[in-house]
Amino acid sequence: MAVERVVNSHNDWSPLEEVIVGTPYHLDYSEDVSSKLFFYNNLPPEPYLQGERGEWRIFGEPPSNRVRDEAIEDLERFVSLLLAEGIVVRRPLVLPEVPTITTPWWSAPMGHAMMSRDLFVVIDDEIIETPPMVRARYFEGDLYKELFTEYFRQGARWTVAPRSRLREDNFDYRYAIAQGYTDSAPEELSLEIMFDGPQILRLGSDLVFNCSTENHRLGAAWLQRHLGPDYRVHEIAITDHHIDALLVALRPGTLLVEAGVPVDSLPEGLRDWDVIRYEPRESLEYRSQDGTPFLASTAIGMNVLSLDEEKVVVQDTETELIAALEKAGFTPIPSRWRHPRALGGGFHCMTLDIRRRSVRERYLP
Repeated sequence: MAVERVVNSHNDWSPLEEVIVGTPYHLDYSEDVSSKLFFYNNLPPEPYLQGERGEWRIFGEPPSNRVRDEAIEDLERFVSLLLAEGIVVRRPLVLPEVPTITTPWWSAPMGHAMMSRDLFVVIDDEIIETPPMVRARYFEGDLYKELFTEYFRQGARWTVAPRSRLREDNFDYRYAIAQGYTDSAPEELSLEIMFDGPQILRLGSDLVFNCSTENHRLGAAWLQRHLGPDYRVHEIAITDHHIDALLVALRPGTLLVEAGVPVDSLPEGLRDWDVIRYEPRESLEYRSQDGTPFLASTAIGMNVLSLDEEKVVVQDTETELIAALEKAGFTPIPSRWRHPRALGGGFHCMTLDIRRRSVRERYLP
């Protein structure tokens, strides 16, 4: 009899058995070069100055207590929903206060553990900690170490990808410059590996990797070399960083795709899959609320979490998406999430699936 593996995940649609759900306490970033480059497409044009740090602060004034309290309330309801479906839910550590990260090159407030998907990718029985692109998130993985050590003791593999020093000369500025970035950039660059987990769409043996910079392309090369010939890393370029609010595989043969993404920009094998189009409900002109900049894109409503090939957790306000999913034969499970753009993510972002009832298969020719 085969021994059940504590960590086992090959895609985003097989039956979900165990998941990590992020823990909110604060939301705190420095307005440094890493944040400016990473959030460039979504940040409002006016500057946000870094004030004293505190709970849930982004650049300037902290979000209101209403945003904080409603986020916590919505998150607990989401966890209850998962538990009712028989899914094991684990949580990372919560920081009681915001420490300052200091390296030989820079200082920044430490990031939160709200968006568990961002800094990790689970491939087969291996947890890979990805090299963060935002300085505030450099040691965010430490908030998961108790969980990962537990999984490791039970037989899981655990790898930390090479991390950039995140000095100003380590970043590739060309994508941001092409989008209108006008801040200074070093003349001499020393580019290093940087990428996040949600840049990767997992399709069994095929991994679709969004690359907009040389930092990302170095990451894709590292991942291919690390995984070896049993996997194929396919590079695409459809956005700045994360693709899970633009491209989601709901099951073999069906994709959820943001309206502006051309199908011919995807790997050849995906172009024949059925496509459900998502039209953002909000204009990019709305970039802040109560003085807090929106970190997530206008398409964050399609950041859904599949519990299996039929059940999909979706924001309860996404009525058009719910109807489209039902028409395609899915069972949407609406759940409240009132501040996805301010908090920087949706149900897919805030979860890291540790175990799905799946095996590695090949879906692309």
